[in-house]
Amino acid sequence: MHAWTTRESVRRLAEELRQRQPCRLVVHLEDNEQQLLAHALGRSPAEIEALPAAALDALVPPDLSHPRRSREFLAGADGVTLITARLRELAPAAARCLTLWPAADARYFYPRPTPGEFRRTLGFGPDMTVLFYHGNVHAANAVEVGELYTAVARLNEEGTPTTLIRAGLDTVAFPGAEAARAHVLALGQILHHHHLPPLMALADIFVQPGVPDAFNDYRFPSKLPEFFALGRPVVLPRTNLGERVRHGVDAYVLARADADGIVSAVRALRADSALAARLATGAARFAEENFSWRRSAEALAKFYLALAPS
Repeated sequence: MHAWTTRESVRRLAEELRQRQPCRLVVHLEDNEQQLLAHALGRSPAEIEALPAAALDALVPPDLSHPRRSREFLAGADGVTLITARLRELAPAAARCLTLWPAADARYFYPRPTPGEFRRTLGFGPDMTVLFYHGNVHAANAVEVGELYTAVARLNEEGTPTTLIRAGLDTVAFPGAEAARAHVLALGQILHHHHLPPLMALADIFVQPGVPDAFNDYRFPSKLPEFFALGRPVVLPRTNLGERVRHGVDAYVLARADADGIVSAVRALRADSALAARLATGAARFAEENFSWRRSAEALAKFYLALAPS
């Protein structure tokens, strides 16, 4: 059984099924779960840990991880898969672990030319910089998405026409949304993932906002393989994947991808077409060399076999 995260709904079902049918258990980690819980509850991890058991049980919703029960669940696992190596710090010290990077579906996500006629139909002139961001806004990422929106508003105010095409749902309000509203083309939720790439091809630059912190250091935004695979310059902070790519070769890496950093990166790429072309090529090359569902699946199959009874 492979349990996808330690969140309560998953943990409860996994433990119930395991009582019915004994089996090897692998648990997958893809976030600093306690940081997500802290964001959702508006309390620090230390404050949450100090709560009495009954109060904690009442506070933790099914779609988040219980700080104590999740540790017990992990301690009983035969193996742990990690979306990024930094999560090894949150797994039991003796756990057998495998790092599995996500990838993009190569049938749809590949280097695509800019659809000039489509852009013109949307009213995007040659001086317009188009950004694209897909994904929902929630308590944990609201501030950083707000920084992206603030950057878009500032770019327009300061003479760099910029449009953000946005797909996804807003589950919380976030700063900067109102200031940038006139410059955002909001598509809402795209139900079929393979419909995204033709829309993403409209973009000149992809931006993953964020800063190094207890949330970003332990995650791997699943949109990044898709950004790289499309063959556009990618702007991202020096955390998670940003610690692995080479600035100026594979991507444009910022110490902090906040509003100030994003504005400076977009301006630099607009002013230097050779740099933008180099990073577009570098992004596609990095995706081809590092993101593969087939290779990840083969590694996972070997991991399963290593855990199987002899």
